[in-house]
Amino acid sequence: MYHLFCEAGFKCVRVAGSGLMEETSCDLIVGKFNKKYAIEVKSCKSKKRYLEPKQIEEFLIFSEIFGLKPFIAVRFNHAGWYFLKPQQLEKTESGLAISLEEAKKKGKRFWDLAEK
Repeated sequence: MYHLFCEAGFKCVRVAGSGLMEETSCDLIVGKFNKKYAIEVKSCKSKKRYLEPKQIEEFLIFSEIFGLKPFIAVRFNHAGWYFLKPQQLEKTESGLAISLEEAKKKGKRFWDLAEK
């Protein structure tokens, strides 16, 4: 993901400790002129990815503090990356989720996000 943004002309920062420590609120910060994003990266072997509401809430607060547009980047096996706004996630009984089917309907592909 980091390299995709770099190749598209973005300046990128991988957040230290992301995925390893609870205190990190996003995985990547990327920017190019008027496009500035906080990216939370997830992968999924099945057709549905579940997320913790607390993690997404902290991600939204982090994004707002730094003036970044938040996106959840989800990679489904054999389907590639989809970028979703946090509010596009489905509310379930136990938290939040995104299915491959919904990601295809609602999500953006990488070049939709990276275009000039």
